[in-house]
Amino acid sequence: MTQTIALTGLHHVGATVRDLDASIAWYRNTLGFELLSTYGWPGVRAAFIGRGDIRIELFQNEAATPMSEDRRRPDTNLKIGGIGHLALAVADLEAAVAELRRRKVEIVAPPRDVPDGSESRFAFIHDNEGMLVELFQPG
Repeated sequence: MTQTIALTGLHHVGATVRDLDASIAWYRNTLGFELLSTYGWPGVRAAFIGRGDIRIELFQNEAATPMSEDRRRPDTNLKIGGIGHLALAVADLEAAVAELRRRKVEIVAPPRDVPDGSESRFAFIHDNEGMLVELFQPG
């Protein structure tokens, strides 16, 4: 018999960025994240940012390759293996998207229903680096 591993939640999501300082500033100024800690090793600078229970680990690596254009679009992103986006829950999707539009954030996919009958809704934006960020309003 296999023993179940006692998972307690999702601790963080990691993303590689071209400009660590610009990404920290974008997440702080646009989505209200705070800088929690920084560290690094030769060729790499890293930071944890957070808001409430949400944590993102950002890496700036001198040897990193740029994000492909296919990773930046929801329709082609699903054709690439690996984790494709970060999803953040919001209380009011329409209000969140309207505020982000006001802040000149690129709306990649406007609000629409999840096609599963749950009455959940979602939209996609780009962060400052072009990474897909989903805004998700549970039904």
